[in-house]
Amino acid sequence: MGIRREGRELALTYLYQLDLGVEDIASVEASIGQERKTSSRVKQFARQLVRGVWAQRDEVDRLISANLMHWKLERLTRTDRGLLRMAVYEMCFDPEVPGKVAINEAVEIGKKFGGDESARFLNGVLDAVFHSPDLSRGGQSSSIERTGR
Repeated sequence: MGIRREGRELALTYLYQLDLGVEDIASVEASIGQERKTSSRVKQFARQLVRGVWAQRDEVDRLISANLMHWKLERLTRTDRGLLRMAVYEMCFDPEVPGKVAINEAVEIGKKFGGDESARFLNGVLDAVFHSPDLSRGGQSSSIERTGR
């Protein structure tokens, strides 16, 4: 498993905890640093991802909510919500990650950790976000991203 995939999976566990409200961001960052079963590069990537998702949560949640059909963000499982948040964050705020890669990563992790319908659900919502006119990369137009760069 690659560093980024492992980092995303680790980040998902901590986003889940933040979503539960059992820990704050500082505690989560400290906990990630104490993970023993993973490399420092994985921990660094997971920490950056969690920090970024949590800092941009309002904008990310707005984009997700605007593209949910017949669902409310609050009703989603925490796993699906965390995967959507990570993928949308990467699509909008991480210029190193092509949108289609963010979608694929979320779908693959969803197959591993989500429910029976998670992968298809995640793919549908993330594809809608990807093609949304509201999608931007850190305030910049996403037309470059949609064309695959």
